[in-house]
Amino acid sequence: MRTLRSGFLYLLVAVIVGIVAALAGLISIIAAFGFMPAAPHGPSAFAGVIGAVATLLILLLVAVGIELYAIFGKIRPGMRQLSEIDDGFRISYTGTTLILVGLVIMVLGLIVVVAVFAAAGSWPEAMRGAVIGGLTLFGVLVIGAIIALIGNILTFVVGAFLLYSKYQNSLYMAAGILFVIDIAKSLVGFSGILTLVGYVLMYIALGDTINKLTTATATLAQA
Repeated sequence: MRTLRSGFLYLLVAVIVGIVAALAGLISIIAAFGFMPAAPHGPSAFAGVIGAVATLLILLLVAVGIELYAIFGKIRPGMRQLSEIDDGFRISYTGTTLILVGLVIMVLGLIVVVAVFAAAGSWPEAMRGAVIGGLTLFGVLVIGAIIALIGNILTFVVGAFLLYSKYQNSLYMAAGILFVIDIAKSLVGFSGILTLVGYVLMYIALGDTINKLTTATATLAQA
């Protein structure tokens, strides 16, 4: 449980870093474009924009790295530990595997597309490679995203409802509902804040459950 709880803490940190990166990057890019009229010629005109974009990408990579560590370094082991206690949580552990499979498929798709472009020779071949690469990338990204989405649902939504069923803390149920709503919103291009609130609720609920289990164990030991 403690491992699982720390995973949600890392997820919170990842989301916060991502939000800070987006805001800082946007402000930096706007500021850089604002200074461009003062130096309209030469490489220095674009230096500020390039620096802002580079900073944004670095912060986003940090956020992604933290999120991946949270899921595969904390959430996945936490679900495995729960599945050893209650076999019902095995489906959520499987969900983390599907997230990994989906990500691997998308990365492999990117590698294949790069290889197709690298192998292209003359201009007609390059155009043919671009079409094939684009279609391949789109198909692979869709497949990988669907698998990762299913894994996300099994891990977070089903996991939250299973925790509610086992420990009867309404915060688990609330978090699960928020995850469902945010996943539905993501399908039409809007998501983020509800998932963040869901992470907070999961972190609080897991802390409460840990305290109750610790108290119960201490009481039994004294008896």
